[in-house]
Amino acid sequence: MKAPTSNSLLQPFTLSDLKINQPARLYLITGKGGVGKTSFAMALTKKLEKEGKHVQYHSFDQPLNSKLASELELPALRLQFYESAENYVALKLGSKSIAKWIMKTPFFKSLLNILPGLNHLIFLGNIIYLLEKDPTLHVVIDSPSTGHAISILQSTHNFKKIFKTGLLVKDIERMHKYLYAEDFLKIFILTLPTLMSVEETKDLQEELMKMNYPSEVVYNDFISLNQSIRKEEKLPDFIERKIALETRLLGEQANDSSLRIPHISLQSKSELVKYLYQGNPT
Repeated sequence: MKAPTSNSLLQPFTLSDLKINQPARLYLITGKGGVGKTSFAMALTKKLEKEGKHVQYHSFDQPLNSKLASELELPALRLQFYESAENYVALKLGSKSIAKWIMKTPFFKSLLNILPGLNHLIFLGNIIYLLEKDPTLHVVIDSPSTGHAISILQSTHNFKKIFKTGLLVKDIERMHKYLYAEDFLKIFILTLPTLMSVEETKDLQEELMKMNYPSEVVYNDFISLNQSIRKEEKLPDFIERKIALETRLLGEQANDSSLRIPHISLQSKSELVKYLYQGNPT
């Protein structure tokens, strides 16, 4: 996936500019709260669908915005934790009935309290199982926070260290075979064009690299890239200061391969998502 090159740092890139030659099977969208992850994840899903891919959006560990999903006709994967856990146990034991019984036992509920990252592992394992079962499927995960994304990926390493051997470890090794395969996983980190947000993004990238997961940064909500705002003859002082800061960040942090999304003033979130993958607000 590569963005077009440009000689001007004031050239915005959105998803409509991207050429996806080799789509990943699994996309993880992360970043701090309020940086536009859900809009970006939904737009990426719609872009892949528009290009003829069999793709599903998944709102990981948070409720799906059903109204917005319906407005966009978004293909969404609706996974519940207990359903995922029950399917996992049934696969291993070869019995749906026994799996249902185990799920109701106090031992299983206690296990979740003792090992809180287990639900992340089961969710991720179920998604990988679906991708394994259907080679045409692509999944876009909308992660609620940076810490959550780290927990999802760390859970595989943590439980492998805890158990060392056994059925769960074998499953984790199978998951790693996919997660570390070329063109399987792609991570996008969304950030706002502020010094604090960019520094936090650098920290997250370093944490991901410790686990050998490369990531790409998406710089979102640039006022300085909104052409209609820049055409104004006189802007308030605080807007001028923000534009000056953003321009400096563009020079220091962003490069021609980074997505740089302008500030977009639209009436509804569905219009915003459509703009991101179509390149226009209608």
